[in-house]
Amino acid sequence: MFCLSLAGVNVLAGIGIFSAPNTIREAGWASLVVLAFFAVVCCYTGVLLKYCFESKDGVKTFPDIGEAAFGRIGRLLISVSAGFVSTNFILLHKIYK
Repeated sequence: MFCLSLAGVNVLAGIGIFSAPNTIREAGWASLVVLAFFAVVCCYTGVLLKYCFESKDGVKTFPDIGEAAFGRIGRLLISVSAGFVSTNFILLHKIYK
């Protein structure tokens, strides 16, 4: 599992490295400010997720976080939204294949 995660991160980081020069050429140097902003937001989101997972015993999945925050309805909403995201990825793969 660790190797699979490492390979996924490697692919995503590689794509970002290869696309950065074209992005700077198209959007200008101001795009680096936007990129830095999104990097900070992603880092902060990771810190918040770590805090959520460690705040209560038994919280191991995103639906568990939804339940801890909003009760049973939160768990249901997070589970349904995760299902929609998965379905959208499958549909987009079929459409743009």
